[in-house]
Amino acid sequence: MIRSYLILIILFVSGSAIAHHAATGRYAPDGFGEIEGEITDIFWRNPHVRFLISRAGDNGEVEEWEVEFGSVNTLERIGVSRDLVSVGDRVSVYGRMGRDGLQAMFAGSIVMPNGEELPLQAGVERRYGLTESAFREARATDSALRADIFRVWLPLERPNTGAGNTVYPLTQAGQAVLASWNPESDPALRCIPPGLPTAMDNPYPIEFVDRGGVIELRLEEWDGLRTIYVEGEGDPVQPRMGRSVGRWEGRSLVVETTDMDWRYVDDLGTPQSEDAVIEERFTLSEDGIRLDWEARISDPVNFTEPVVMAGAWTWVPGHEIKSFNCALPEPAN
Repeated sequence: MIRSYLILIILFVSGSAIAHHAATGRYAPDGFGEIEGEITDIFWRNPHVRFLISRAGDNGEVEEWEVEFGSVNTLERIGVSRDLVSVGDRVSVYGRMGRDGLQAMFAGSIVMPNGEELPLQAGVERRYGLTESAFREARATDSALRADIFRVWLPLERPNTGAGNTVYPLTQAGQAVLASWNPESDPALRCIPPGLPTAMDNPYPIEFVDRGGVIELRLEEWDGLRTIYVEGEGDPVQPRMGRSVGRWEGRSLVVETTDMDWRYVDDLGTPQSEDAVIEERFTLSEDGIRLDWEARISDPVNFTEPVVMAGAWTWVPGHEIKSFNCALPEPAN
């Protein structure tokens, strides 16, 4: 019997967003530091907020640093808004430094001109108010509302493959493709949304919408949209997302996806061939406030055995999908 290669579920922690969108390739995993200087430019858009900070280097010459933060959606959910900072402010930021002397940082906190320190990363409890009282309120809602999956779901657990800790059972061909990966070629850096399975490994809400013979799966990140056909084979193929056909098995929605033209499994260049098949299982808990996800990826070109990813979402009342609106900074003159 073919063994499944299980990717360990990693709970969302405050630093989980650091590894998203090639950050693992750009920033040193253990290279933390602090820089102080004047903000010369602010780019307040998704996928990541960026500041340019000017400071005096060790040799006395002026250096310009690019400081990257989380997404606008994440920052706003934890109370960090655009009007808190201005060009000309003198700030101090702490975070992961760029690799190989790159004058860049992925910031974890910022000290404002008034001396106040603001954390820029947060776990799901803080981002979405996942307190015990919120869960009690969810369990007290009408049982009919909790009987199906057609709601907004909040991230609880994810594979977090972008953290760079996953070891895949790669074939020799897969190893060769991965070895040629350049982090700067990550499509996300050009605002190109990811396909499956990468799109499902994200720290944002999702929503299932019942359209009769079709189920829409909305992903907040990248304003993503998946179409799952529960009647017939499904056509046409969605760019990057492939052709998804679903069926119900008790409390589980089982989805098989083929024909993906997305060539990556994660944000770090792990390859995926046109022969890949993904079988997902979304299972609703008995109390209706947890949705478990398992995805089995079979790719004989790149994997010596199937890979299994797993994660989960939770539900509490009062949340909605936000717009993502990815944009790129204007090129420097």
